Amino acid sequence: MSGEEPKIFVDEDWKAKVQREQEEAKKAAESQPKEKADQAVAEEAQPEGASFEALVSGLTMQAMVALGVMAPKDAKEVVVDLQEAKYLIDMLMMLREKTKGNLTPKEQGFVSETLAELQQGFVVRSQQIQEAALRKAGVMPPELG
Repeated sequence: MSGEEPKIFVDEDWKAKVQREQEEAKKAAESQPKEKADQAVAEEAQPEGASFEALVSGLTMQAMVALGVMAPKDAKEVVVDLQEAKYLIDMLMMLREKTKGNLTPKEQGFVSETLAELQQGFVVRSQQIQEAALRKAGVMPPELG
């Protein structure tokens, strides 16, 4: 080892650049109305494609697969999993409840309509499964007898 101490270089230029960017952002924010500035910040915070609607749509698709309304591309047969469908519907209901008051009217309507459709689909699929079980047991459902 040599007796020299390692030299440390500090790049002071980046600090000036950050300071300049902060000042430019502050000027831009002052020139925009507050609502637009808040919206711009919210849009910057969300990754491309991330939205409340995308989250609800993703959970909805999973529930539809669990109800047997949709099937994965490579599926040979449709599998119905009512427990999974109920879990996903409950998740959406919890999400709606936890976000109450924080959603736009469009988002609120979207989640409510989606839940109503999924709940209706769940009831129909449950009845179909019950009727199939009764037929298999040799008992006719009252509305068919």
